[in-house]
Amino acid sequence: MKKWYWALLLASLAIAVFAAVSFYWPAIKNIPSKTRIVEFASAYKIESLACDSTDNCSQISFRFSASEDSLRQVPQYTIREMPDEAKTEIIFDDVTEANDNFTYQQLSNDPLIEDISREQVNNAFILTIKRKGPLAPIAISVLDDTAFVKIPIGNASYPKFSELEPADDSAVRPGSQKIQATVSLNDPLKKGLLLLNDQPLALTTKDLGFGQYLFESSEKVTTDQDYIVKAIVIDSQNRATAQTWNFGVQKSAVEAVLGKNRFDYLGWWGQINSTSTPVMAEPNNQSRKLDVFSTINRVKVLKEAEGETINDNNIWLQIDGGAHPGAYIFSAYVTPMQQPEPPINFTIPTEIQPDQYWVDVDLTKKVLTLFLYDQPVFATYVATGRPGNPTLTGTYHVWYKLVKTRMRGGPPVVSHSYDLPNVPYVMYYNLSYALHGTYWHDKFGTRQSAGCTNLTQGDAKFIFEKTLPVLDTKKNSVLSNADNPGTIVFNHY
Repeated sequence: MKKWYWALLLASLAIAVFAAVSFYWPAIKNIPSKTRIVEFASAYKIESLACDSTDNCSQISFRFSASEDSLRQVPQYTIREMPDEAKTEIIFDDVTEANDNFTYQQLSNDPLIEDISREQVNNAFILTIKRKGPLAPIAISVLDDTAFVKIPIGNASYPKFSELEPADDSAVRPGSQKIQATVSLNDPLKKGLLLLNDQPLALTTKDLGFGQYLFESSEKVTTDQDYIVKAIVIDSQNRATAQTWNFGVQKSAVEAVLGKNRFDYLGWWGQINSTSTPVMAEPNNQSRKLDVFSTINRVKVLKEAEGETINDNNIWLQIDGGAHPGAYIFSAYVTPMQQPEPPINFTIPTEIQPDQYWVDVDLTKKVLTLFLYDQPVFATYVATGRPGNPTLTGTYHVWYKLVKTRMRGGPPVVSHSYDLPNVPYVMYYNLSYALHGTYWHDKFGTRQSAGCTNLTQGDAKFIFEKTLPVLDTKKNSVLSNADNPGTIVFNHY
């Protein structure tokens, strides 16, 4: 065969190969690096990002600059779908820098994104997308130096949520709250989850028929925070949908008045507002009735508890005593009152050292304050002496302490007789005058005693444990002496 023929044939083949390589080069240069010796640059910088929503997907675009212009302009990436958590992680490798002007939170306005965040770990740029709506798999497409993260909206075959409880943007009462979501599926249910502020809830699932299911849980809620609920459902075809909504908690009348610090000073004080208020052993009207209070009674509230629901209110108040420490009163029967406050202007007794407690009793306000030198640490209402048997003013020392004792008296020392066994936490400071707990009345903040200073049993225990003389825990009583002196009590108007 002639040489010119072979030369023509070889030239034709060369032209064909060049044309084929030119046509397929965009695809060839995107072949994963495992099949090519060099493709990706050694480092990348994210120059910009943008977000765009269309009819069938949401899209986040990242524009990169590579350290070597001749190599692939978008780094290697990995997509991690986590439907059980309704989130997706996208990891771009070898990203050494990202423009700090990016505000990723602005992307959470997208209808398919609940929240979005980023972090840099060992030159890996990790984008975490918390998702809502149908969790169709995220895809990435590449054009030159830009990666397009596409979040599909999903189609009608994905599960759909309805009838959310509590309703979105609603406010509920504090206490035990039912959380529910109804979901409709085209295929059988595989898995359902409920989360409250990202914490999974114990869940019951009810089959309502016709492809509908009810997810239900219960959780105690308070007014200290807002709540975000997330429901996730996955069907037998592994199609997942997430629904998020939020609700707040109403402030109770008590909290609206007193605030979240209402349990300072071992509780808060309230006035009984009904003439026939039952005092119950437990937070329900089926338990044992201990007493009936009226509007002359004041109570110190130690705890707010869930109990029997009355008129859409299940909050009961556990009280100190007085007559019934640990008993319960329905919250609607108690109105917050002006709380006892430590005195603003006071004089520290000259004998007090910086590490010592002393007791201030304001006989005008009927308020006792325990000080640690110049710092008030506790204040409460007390009952002081009646007009015929006043509490004496002056500065005294506690001379005798008893865990329990019998107290008796009568004319001419006082205007009426009394004989009270087992009076708790007694601190005698002026002959027979004492600070002590009280079990026979709940009329604190008034002039009610035979001259002593009456406290609730819980308040008396607190004061008893802070004051001197120190009592051996195995003994019932102690007398003060030079080595174990008594705490100062200052009574004044």
